Amino acid sequence: MLDSLTIRNTAIIDFLTVGFGPGMNCLTGETGAGKSIIIDSICFLLGERMSRESIRQGAEEAQITGVFTLSEEESERIDPVLVEIGIEPESDGTVILFRSCNLSGRGTCRINDRIVTLSTLRRIGELLVDVHGQHDNHSLLSPSTHIGLLDSFAGPELADAADVYSALLSEYRRNESELEEISGDPQKRAQLIDLLTFQTDEIFSASLKDGEDEQLEERQKLIDNAENISKGLASAAGAIAGGDSYGDAGGARGMLDDAISDISRLEKYSDSFGECLEKLKECSYILDDALDMIRTAFDSVNVDEKEAGYVAERLDLIYALKRKYGNSIEEIRSFADDAEERLEKLKGSEETAARLNARQNELRKLMKKAALRMHGLREKAAEKLKTGIMKALSDMEMGKVVFETRLDFDDRELPQFGRNGLDTAEFMISTNPGEQPRPLARIASGGELSRIMLAMKSCLAEADRIPVLIFDEIDTGISGAAAAAVAAKFIRVSRSHQVICVTHLAQIAAIADNNIFVSKTFGDNFVRTEAEALDEEGKIREVGRLLDGDGDATGVTRAHSIELISRMRERAAREV
Repeated sequence: MLDSLTIRNTAIIDFLTVGFGPGMNCLTGETGAGKSIIIDSICFLLGERMSRESIRQGAEEAQITGVFTLSEEESERIDPVLVEIGIEPESDGTVILFRSCNLSGRGTCRINDRIVTLSTLRRIGELLVDVHGQHDNHSLLSPSTHIGLLDSFAGPELADAADVYSALLSEYRRNESELEEISGDPQKRAQLIDLLTFQTDEIFSASLKDGEDEQLEERQKLIDNAENISKGLASAAGAIAGGDSYGDAGGARGMLDDAISDISRLEKYSDSFGECLEKLKECSYILDDALDMIRTAFDSVNVDEKEAGYVAERLDLIYALKRKYGNSIEEIRSFADDAEERLEKLKGSEETAARLNARQNELRKLMKKAALRMHGLREKAAEKLKTGIMKALSDMEMGKVVFETRLDFDDRELPQFGRNGLDTAEFMISTNPGEQPRPLARIASGGELSRIMLAMKSCLAEADRIPVLIFDEIDTGISGAAAAAVAAKFIRVSRSHQVICVTHLAQIAAIADNNIFVSKTFGDNFVRTEAEALDEEGKIREVGRLLDGDGDATGVTRAHSIELISRMRERAAREV
């Protein structure tokens, strides 16, 4: 569950920590107090985009931190993903997400204090939290979203089948592009053959060798600095040899020989001088090796104009090829191999086309088979979803509603293979007994859409086992008995998930396990958002305010508030 959320320098919030508890958490407060900022901050923490305009005026950076605690079951599901991305899970199940955004639009993402990419943060966030806002209701009005929702409910078996289909579709589309290339306009094909011929000839005629560019660049560096290198080597050789001979006393080698001679004469007095003598002799051998290396290096620095010209010309050729075909010799060769393969296909286009067409026929059969497999899994999921949603709708005063998914399969001889296979899906609904189900977009009212989406989210949440569900004012268009039913549904969902909801309905606030009041205070030069965890008295006042706008909740309003809280608690107890 989400234990706490800390927000710094976001919109009108300078610093705010909000604590959440298990079960159902309800955020209430006046319009504009900052409830949506809290939800938006959670969305940003989970990987959604934040604009620079969302950073508090006068601040350099916005920061959001969320502390989660995983149950043993949740840890079993999420810990392997943490390990996969290189993060050692905490023994107590703690997961801390952090994200920042500065005025330049850049920021940092962390999981348990380890820097991660935004995509990694988003991947973990999707396992922890599902956010549902008011705009999600409207997505139900677009049939194009329905198949995605159905697939989410269908689970991993369909996901695996879809992966198989997608791989086949990708190959099919690549082959289509290749066929178009070799079977298109003859003039364009001839032009492409000329271009590919020039490119392959240019690369292969260069006879590039592995590591050649690095060797030439090293040689060029020696050539450019030959004079300084020669002087340095000559000076070093002189310091060792003292001139052209090893025995010149002016060099280190000559002085070392003198030392060897002196110690040799002392050896007859004590065996202890023998070890010293051996060390001196070792030094003489090392100096001899070093001097040989210096002389070899000196010879290599002597570069004639012919070699210097070759190195410069060769490097110019390699740099020109890199500008055209890749950043390394390996990439240039890879480009040439690909170009040569395309060239061979174009020159043998009839044979290639025949081979590709045969493979396309085979792929169509395989895709049809894979699409049928997906269709069968979707049919099973559609029946299961229908049962779950109608049960959930019945719990929310919509027991007469019939919900179903119309699933159409393109069974033509030459169907149009799309990314979802050969299926199209659309949710259908009948709100009155005896009526045939019709498209959801044409029938459902705003309040019905809210309840349908809540029913769907509750079904999907059970399938996905996401621990935290967030609902941002999805109670639009709901009142009376329907509001009480929706509140009861929230409680039922909160028995297996942590629920965080933003609402203006007294019934939902009354049934919540934890109430948080969001308010806005003003100073001479500032405005600040605050979040207060309400005690029992505070809850009574807030439910009263939601009932009739009276923040004091005295008299009749207070009595009504107490009665509603008591009644909703009784209803919540029945949901356990």
